[in-house]
Amino acid sequence: MAKKVLRDIPLQEITLRKYEQPYGLEERELVRKFLLSLGLLQPGESRDIIVDIFHLFLKARKRNKTLDTEDIVNELEGKTGASSPNVARQIKRLKDLKILEKTHEGYRITEFGKIDNIISNYIIPFVLNQSAERLREYAKELDRR
Repeated sequence: MAKKVLRDIPLQEITLRKYEQPYGLEERELVRKFLLSLGLLQPGESRDIIVDIFHLFLKARKRNKTLDTEDIVNELEGKTGASSPNVARQIKRLKDLKILEKTHEGYRITEFGKIDNIISNYIIPFVLNQSAERLREYAKELDRR
């Protein structure tokens, strides 16, 4: 009988980074720092197509427009990483954090809302606070033993 390998698969994962205050940054750099802060982009990562994808969604939000994978691939044609499968993967990462949502027309920033509201109403209470509470459970169990 083959030995089973135990894998530590997280139920949810988030990386947070704190950078300097966001004043005086160009728009693309602001988007990049936001995504770096959320862990959706790694420091020094040269393949940052997610920055361009999210930037397109921010522009589309101003016009209350949804986007689909094909729209994004066409808009970013020629950029490294702008293939349909990779764009779909990046959309899924944004969707998993509830920053984007799927509608019958395509994808959009959740309810065309403000990013600050998404952070305040979803990421902090349902991701950060729950993760911190689980961390406390582990700490208490370590202390108990």
